[in-house]
Amino acid sequence: MGDRNQIHRATLGRRDFLRLSATATAAALAPSLGTFRLLAQQQRGREPLKIRSLEAHVIRVGSRSNIVCARVETDEGLHGWGEGTTPPNVAPVVAQIRSFRDLLIGQSAWDIERLWRRMYIAEENTLGGTLYAAISAIDIALWDIVGKKLGAPVYQLLGGKIHDRLRIYTSYRWGNIPRTADAYRTRTRELIAQGATAGKYDPFGEYPGPERQLPTATLNEVREMIRGIREAGPAFDICVEAHGKFNLASAGRIVKMLEPFDVFFLEEPVPPENVDAMAMLQRSTNIPIATAEGVQGHFAYRELLAKQSARIWQPDVARTGGITAMKKIAALADTGYIVIAPHNPNGPICTAASMHLAASIPNFLIMEEGNTQTDVYRGIFKDGWNQSLAEWTLPESPGLGVDLGPEFLREHEVRDRL
Repeated sequence: MGDRNQIHRATLGRRDFLRLSATATAAALAPSLGTFRLLAQQQRGREPLKIRSLEAHVIRVGSRSNIVCARVETDEGLHGWGEGTTPPNVAPVVAQIRSFRDLLIGQSAWDIERLWRRMYIAEENTLGGTLYAAISAIDIALWDIVGKKLGAPVYQLLGGKIHDRLRIYTSYRWGNIPRTADAYRTRTRELIAQGATAGKYDPFGEYPGPERQLPTATLNEVREMIRGIREAGPAFDICVEAHGKFNLASAGRIVKMLEPFDVFFLEEPVPPENVDAMAMLQRSTNIPIATAEGVQGHFAYRELLAKQSARIWQPDVARTGGITAMKKIAALADTGYIVIAPHNPNGPICTAASMHLAASIPNFLIMEEGNTQTDVYRGIFKDGWNQSLAEWTLPESPGLGVDLGPEFLREHEVRDRL
């Protein structure tokens, strides 16, 4: 921390550094976003932080070769990274990011909220997943730039740290094992021994037919698998994924089957677009229903809140409009005592942005582990990557605390998808 402060002090000059330090102290008493507003006001009159370039990149991490990122650079040479991964789409998101060049180049990176609105309004006739993924990537990159400029991690710009450590649930770490209670009991004990306190997987197999009906044989098989997990860990939090595959009749049977095992949540047992159906199911059970990984933009969450269709929201910072939208979604959820479990199956930039957002909101519950092939993260996260299967610590470097350097891009960029 001392080295970083020395670098920042040398960059700004002693008087500027002391002035910013005093401003940051005052901002600690301000409401949410106070730090960002005060520090930005201090700086913006002298340094416009104009955007000079916007690039799209597709990278490969482990077996994933569809991670779409945006790189924004300013006239001062500061750059920021964002992510807009929304598989299987790659080329449309890349094209949408590039289409925003004329709108953004020459604008000030300070004006994150104004630029978000400009991108949204410019494309109001073509709203959809591709647009929101592109906005997400650019928005996250702008927050990264501003954090670097101010020498502060992004969570400080969002109102400060509420959570020192972020609880996670492991993703699909049971692997390809027999679908029996014994096999799941044994594997769960192994995961607990490795430090895991919660985990998620989809036990239902391939998508059912067009009638969305769950076979009784599968229901009984899943009951045994969940029984094995619960017997292995009485305090282990079981997160069950259903991928919106079922009709209300099947979803009701799943809920009744799961209730004796006190699962942590059931994710999208019915398709998420029918809010009334999901609300009906939620009212029938004390198991929290989780949803919203594919909900685009903060405006769309109003109906979810009004109808109390789920007790856990899972917005994806790379799909729903970036950090700017996620902060609003979390605030809206908090008015209904709804908790946030960020959806995070994507790449390292999404992971970093989700961590900063989660740390700054009071209603954060738990976060998805996401990509388990994270060996390269050690070279991407500036503070290193030595996270456990139970909880993560926050990046403390300025901005998001991540960077995709030239050497990483040479090895991991998927150029034939650009």
